[in-house]
Amino acid sequence: MMCKLSEEIYRDGLHDRARADLKHLMESTGWSLVKAMQVLRIPPEEQDRCREELERFEPVKDSFRENLGNLSEENRILRELMDVVPIGCYILRPDHTVLYWNPAAEHILGFSAAEMQGKRCVDMPLGCSFTNSDRIEGAHCPAMIACATGRSKSLEMFMRHKNGKDILIRNTLAPLKGADGKVEKLISFFVPLTDVDYDQGLIRAIYETATRDPLTCLPGRKFMEVCLDESMEIYRRTGQPFAVLFTDVNNFHDINNTYGHSVGDDILRKLGIALRKYGRKADKFCRWGGDEFVGLLHLKSLDDIRGAARRFLKIANDCELIEDGQTVVCRASIGITAVRKEDTIESLVSRADRYMYLAKKRTGSQIVTDFDV
Repeated sequence: MMCKLSEEIYRDGLHDRARADLKHLMESTGWSLVKAMQVLRIPPEEQDRCREELERFEPVKDSFRENLGNLSEENRILRELMDVVPIGCYILRPDHTVLYWNPAAEHILGFSAAEMQGKRCVDMPLGCSFTNSDRIEGAHCPAMIACATGRSKSLEMFMRHKNGKDILIRNTLAPLKGADGKVEKLISFFVPLTDVDYDQGLIRAIYETATRDPLTCLPGRKFMEVCLDESMEIYRRTGQPFAVLFTDVNNFHDINNTYGHSVGDDILRKLGIALRKYGRKADKFCRWGGDEFVGLLHLKSLDDIRGAARRFLKIANDCELIEDGQTVVCRASIGITAVRKEDTIESLVSRADRYMYLAKKRTGSQIVTDFDV
């Protein structure tokens, strides 16, 4: 019967009954069109014409089966198993295109197969990062390591749920090689290591508490690095702008030498209070190190920098205290810059730092923004 069907297909064209039988065979077995034609014993030289006939009547929208290639053709049972196991599983091409995303992966990370399949995982908001919060990129990607070495790669890492929370998982990626020995696909099996969701708010709160400076009551540099990393990722995904403020106290070393370190400490404490006073509720500040402070300013538009400069101008021009009846006047220099497309966190902070040093050279207002350079 199959031989007769195949004869009808490639001799007389793909009529309704033959087309229906071929479609039923593909759907009932999970086979690709290529596999179905092989089983139906359609000669290789006739397979292209058979495909054209099928496409002419009804385009083959079977990219999932075609994409899985030899995996679905040769081991349908394995694919069915991946559909039901409580272990996250996805299959990639070496270019990161997702070919398969199982129901467990959807349950663990919240993204459906329809949202993931056919897209490059690096273009999706999966937030892949190492357990130290460093983003996984380029050659450090475990999929690329498995592809380059031809060996499985396992690691503990964070992946981001669709709701924005980070999930700690154990991920193993294995290369799938073709007949020529080259890696054609990569298969991942991953499981959550804990039921606890790691959202960025929790991570920030931990760093804020752990790095809090007892003198200024501001968190430390590590906290700000986490905040900047999150803001940069949001900017890259949504275009939401933000700015970095960098400031320190002019001639702080001379003030310490003249009035003593207790006065210097009081000035730093007062500067920390002033930053919080003139910043907005969503803005974040830290003691970056020594007499240096960094702020993360959330913007609705780039023009908001002008308003930020006006708010912080009072800090730059007026920071004084009374010590033993004597007024100690100091000034702070401030640089403010907004994120740009080509920026990294390092380049952004460095530019704000450079603006601050430009502000020190000014005789008037000691605050420099993107609009002043």
